[in-house]
Amino acid sequence: MRLERVQETPLVGAGAGARPASSPPRGVRGRLAWLRDLLTDRPLPRKTVIVGSEAGGQALRRHVLGDVVDRGEVTVVDGHRLGSQLGERLDREHPDDVYFDLGVPVDEQRLALAGARLLMDGASVHLVIPLRGAPPVQVEVKRRGAHAVVSLHAVRDRAAARVARRLLDIVGAAVLLAVLAPLLAAVALLVRWTGGRPIIHVQQRVGRGGRLFPLYKFRSMVVDAEDRVRASAAAYERYVASNFKLPSDEDDRVTPLGRVLRRTSLDELPQLWNVLRGDMSLVGPRAVVPEEVAEYGSYANMLLRVKPGLTGLWQVTGRSWIGYPERARIDLQYVARRGLREDLRILLRTLPAVLQQRGAL
Repeated sequence: MRLERVQETPLVGAGAGARPASSPPRGVRGRLAWLRDLLTDRPLPRKTVIVGSEAGGQALRRHVLGDVVDRGEVTVVDGHRLGSQLGERLDREHPDDVYFDLGVPVDEQRLALAGARLLMDGASVHLVIPLRGAPPVQVEVKRRGAHAVVSLHAVRDRAAARVARRLLDIVGAAVLLAVLAPLLAAVALLVRWTGGRPIIHVQQRVGRGGRLFPLYKFRSMVVDAEDRVRASAAAYERYVASNFKLPSDEDDRVTPLGRVLRRTSLDELPQLWNVLRGDMSLVGPRAVVPEEVAEYGSYANMLLRVKPGLTGLWQVTGRSWIGYPERARIDLQYVARRGLREDLRILLRTLPAVLQQRGAL
């Protein structure tokens, strides 16, 4: 039997008006599309599976996947309900991409096993970490010999960055203390003259690792200010509800000079000594009192991995205008993204924020 080769001419486009590939269509756009299809190997439609709840899966399809999967099939699989049968279901789907929504309950061991099996089948595995109400997570991939290490970082703490930040703190605090010495002396004399002793108010704040340290400020209140607010249950409840600070117009504990010091942030200048001592950094999250740690919920330990700052993202964003839980989110956002470049940006934004008295009480 003699076999005759039948030469088929592929068509470009679709429908009745499609042209043979050997015959370029008319028009510039048509010719460019024809040339692109001729020179490239166009990918086949991909099959995508989202492991998560039905509602969450549809939200991921809209906001995370976008038009990446507009040519392929997308299936949402409820991994929590499937339980031990998750791997079998994924085998039947035979997907090209699988997105695991870590915002819903899923057994970590089954997830790891399913992910390993998918990679062996040549599929791509994606982990989707929800960031609403949570700090951002940084992803790092490194090769270590015959292994690939995928690391998720909530807080980056490289040794070189720690040394550079400490040098910046020491030099910056020392220079500012020297330059501002006349101003510090003048404020101290005014506090002594108008309100007597003590000139410096010392309050216990929570530092890195949960260690308590004495935070120094020019005294802006009457001597027994803390005893007054704790003496009344209603006053203390109001104090806590107002983000651990009573509104200035309602707080009769603040002295007339203290109101000026607070509006201009001059009461904060003694904290330069805290920076020099190593209790604080020039830039960091706001130093909190022990009762405030609970406002950070499950992320409290993350906050305490870094030193509090004389200034920070919250201070230059809105300060007292922004209360909890938004304040906690801003602090944690800084902790997760902090770097020397970000610190320098915040330092440059601090002076305009102080001059504008933005959010000051």
